[in-house]
Amino acid sequence: MTTKADIDAAQKAIDAANNAINKLDLCGLYDCAWQANNNYKRIIDYNKEQLEVTDDEQ
Repeated sequence: MTTKADIDAAQKAIDAANNAINKLDLCGLYDCAWQANNNYKRIIDYNKEQLEVTDDEQ
């Protein structure tokens, strides 16, 4: 079961990650990571579409 301590620990981890991201953002790295993530998702979506097309042809 999730306890209040678990939730607090998770929130602290999230806060720490956000702080790290904010520091990186000053260097513009966050934007690069965001773009890479978006492109990666697009590639995955594209590959899924290609697989669906292949399935339809058989």
